[in-house]
Amino acid sequence: MADMGMAWTTGVVAFVAAVPLWKYTTHAITIAHEGGHAMFASLTGVLVKKIRVDRGGAGSTAYSKPLDELGLLAALASGLAGYLGPSLFGLAGAWMLVHGISPRSVLLMTLVLMALLLVMVRNLFGLFVVPLTGALIWAVAMRAAEPVQLVFAYIWVWFLLMGGVRQIPELYGNWATGNEVDTGALAAKTGLSSAFFVALFWLASMAALVYGGVLLLRHPI
Repeated sequence: MADMGMAWTTGVVAFVAAVPLWKYTTHAITIAHEGGHAMFASLTGVLVKKIRVDRGGAGSTAYSKPLDELGLLAALASGLAGYLGPSLFGLAGAWMLVHGISPRSVLLMTLVLMALLLVMVRNLFGLFVVPLTGALIWAVAMRAAEPVQLVFAYIWVWFLLMGGVRQIPELYGNWATGNEVDTGALAAKTGLSSAFFVALFWLASMAALVYGGVLLLRHPI
């Protein structure tokens, strides 16, 4: 059983992973970011050609057509789901944990999504870091005792929620120098400013962290 103290403690551990240790953990958020692109593109019928997860923490998802040539719904779903991906996955995990779905099931669902993403990865570093991350999650889900699975699942969900916010300063830096692809493509497709999408990603990721955090702290299982 998770109690309030455990929920707070795992949140602190996740904060350390998402902020001071970001240089070493950023690739996990990149995996969730590109996974968000790929998942929502596929759900709207868009073919994903390849995914890259780069050593420096960057990544990319290539579709069968450029984002600005897709239909409005597909372009919005595909474009928005990248920076919102970690937060959405974190929210889903928090909801499952507080509604009685076992930590092992949450971790196994994560593994299934990683396996689907791995099929589309086309660069060497990505083919290293995605299986490595998956192997850690598999080891906990299949080999660890139930209390360890519970603690790890809480840390993982907290980390996704916090990582969704932590990536926004990098988004802003890329946008300020004119090197941000997602917001530029969304702006071109919708006619809205790229600054609007930067603000949207920041507000949405913060809202997800607050709401997901409240779920974990107020409804320990």
